[in-house]
Amino acid sequence: MRVTSCLKLLATAFIGLSFFEHTPAVELLPTFVDITAQAGITFRHTFGDRHMSNIVEATGSGVALLDYNNDGFLDMYFVNGCYLPGVSEECSGNCPEKSARNALYRNNGDGAFTDVTEEAGVADTGGYGMAALAADFDNDGWTDLYITNYGRNTLYRNNRDGTFRDVTTAAGVGDTLWSVGATALDFDNDGFLDIYVGNYLDFDPAYRLYYAADEFPGPLSYPGLPDRLYRNRGDGTFVDVTSRVGVKNNGRAMGVLAADYDDDGWPDIYVANDAGANFLYRNDRGRRFSDRALQAGVAFSESGSETSSMGASFGDYDNDGDFDILVPDMRYKSLYSNLGNGRFRDVTFSSKIAVISGQYVTWGGTFFDYDHDGWLDVYFANGDAHTLGYSQEDCLLRNVPGRNGERVFEDMWKGSGAFFRTKANSRGMAVGDIDNDGDLDIVVVNIDRASTLLRNDQPAGTPNHWLMITLKGTRSNRDGIGAKVTVRTGSFVQVRQRMAGDNYLSTNGPRLHFGLGRNDRIDEITVRWPGGVIQRVVPTGVDRVITIAEPAGVPRSGRGR
Repeated sequence: MRVTSCLKLLATAFIGLSFFEHTPAVELLPTFVDITAQAGITFRHTFGDRHMSNIVEATGSGVALLDYNNDGFLDMYFVNGCYLPGVSEECSGNCPEKSARNALYRNNGDGAFTDVTEEAGVADTGGYGMAALAADFDNDGWTDLYITNYGRNTLYRNNRDGTFRDVTTAAGVGDTLWSVGATALDFDNDGFLDIYVGNYLDFDPAYRLYYAADEFPGPLSYPGLPDRLYRNRGDGTFVDVTSRVGVKNNGRAMGVLAADYDDDGWPDIYVANDAGANFLYRNDRGRRFSDRALQAGVAFSESGSETSSMGASFGDYDNDGDFDILVPDMRYKSLYSNLGNGRFRDVTFSSKIAVISGQYVTWGGTFFDYDHDGWLDVYFANGDAHTLGYSQEDCLLRNVPGRNGERVFEDMWKGSGAFFRTKANSRGMAVGDIDNDGDLDIVVVNIDRASTLLRNDQPAGTPNHWLMITLKGTRSNRDGIGAKVTVRTGSFVQVRQRMAGDNYLSTNGPRLHFGLGRNDRIDEITVRWPGGVIQRVVPTGVDRVITIAEPAGVPRSGRGR
């Protein structure tokens, strides 16, 4: 009788579980392992001071994942702060913050990295470092670096021999305003990558909050600065077209990114502003931009209030074929679902992102599919904005089905690795496959301490497959930035767009990653290249990296000027 009763109870419990949205206990899910030390990553961020005393130091720095030497392995470029005369505390004697520099780590291909900063010539000690933008600006097949600073920005041209050359002055992109975010795009589809620079505050180091001695002035204490859009002439030089194309503003830009949100073949620009309305610049065929943020519903939060936006990320989290927008900020974050008609719906609360992350101050955040199930998950890099004493955990959010067919997120800190029980003050972060095993790893910059490299370890016996795609433009820009890639497996369709400067102060790895779930074959891959060329590719298998080159000699659908 007891046995029968127990069996009935077990059956009831099992049936009850079927009504849950997700049962991670019975799934094979990845874990992340901190391999910073064993990989030889010794980079330590400094804000140039003995304690965080102003908003420049609080903003932090970022990281770029790139293959600078074309050996097939992702390298890392870390941006650092520095000692600022007249801003930082006076320092005498042993002052290691005065020797702070950026750092380039070469991936040796065996799990270890080597610091090659000095031999590569990319220390960039001329300003307080903010963002790293990695892209091929001269279409020679080698990745260049653009660094934003509090101070002059820097453009490093890749010499194709393991070294770089500072070409900032000749190129005309040495903005001296306080630049924070930057993104690469070909806004006029002429085959050359342009640069959009998000400028932040007209910072005054002499100003202090005398009524709050333990805090420093926030962003509303300073006027905003105008952004810059530099058009690439294709001859090694750029021209400032900010006013001409209609993106002149005085926001407080922290995050900028470019993607084609309205699917018309022309890259648009989203600007995440601190303590102000965000901008969504719709591209009118490379001629002009117009701010559609208010009409589209992405200027403010769901409550209609301005947010303290940090970075931003584009991605199709609900797999409906268009790009949604994720905006980390100091409170609940914002997730805007693209409705496909030029408008977005704020789903921050209904997706459960607000419930999970509302207690954190979030800086870096990105969409990525960490478990290969074909649905974009989220990583948030968290840390307090005013003190080092209040450190925070980072967040891993898994994309799972909700009760009514919508997609929601669940907190995956439990069971995803010991790292998620540690605290830091994180800022920039990037994802990419650093060990070429097909899954996406994570690197995080933590202010005033060592950075973190997290290896994604898929569980043994996982049934999920994957595909990674490297794009090679011919008539389009060499990186294929702006290309839209669609992967179809039966009725399941995913889209990705190649971007650069696609996270707070950071650049994710260049390969497009597609989780395939249990699908062991792909029916079709379609690439829409910048300029309008449509290419259909018959795939040759899964669990591999493939390169898709744009067909040469195919006429474009149109160009803008």
